[in-house]
Amino acid sequence: MALPICNICAKTGVLCSSCESKLKEGRISELDVELSKILYKIGKGEIGFEKSLDTKDFVIILAKKEDIGKIIGKNGVNIRQLSSKLNKQVRVIGTGNLEDTIYDFVAPARILGINTVYRPDNTTIKRVRINKKDKKKLRMKIEEIQKLISSLTDSVIEISFD
Repeated sequence: MALPICNICAKTGVLCSSCESKLKEGRISELDVELSKILYKIGKGEIGFEKSLDTKDFVIILAKKEDIGKIIGKNGVNIRQLSSKLNKQVRVIGTGNLEDTIYDFVAPARILGINTVYRPDNTTIKRVRINKKDKKKLRMKIEEIQKLISSLTDSVIEISFD
């Protein structure tokens, strides 16, 4: 499985020169390294992920759709282990198209629609319309969701409630 660091580094806990240079150049973070080591041990080298983000309240793991179930584990056992080792709640988000990423970030809130808004200055934004009854179901602050999705997808996101 693909981890941000090589399997040997994940297994031994010591970074090789290649992985060390990735860390120094900022292509991976300390959290990516730590998560790689933990997931390698939990999944015996069979669990992979692409990137991780550390927010104030959550650790967000970005993974391919086929790896999400492995990261969560049967009955959530793996994600509970990750949460206890990192001392934060862990969310696993699938990478893929923009709409799927947005749905994963706002779940369990219901999305009414995702619209493209064309502005007079030739820029576009994605407006995510969420049922106003589901506002309390959001697990993160609206500004934080918008900022995270925008940084990951290079699209400007705006969340509204209808």
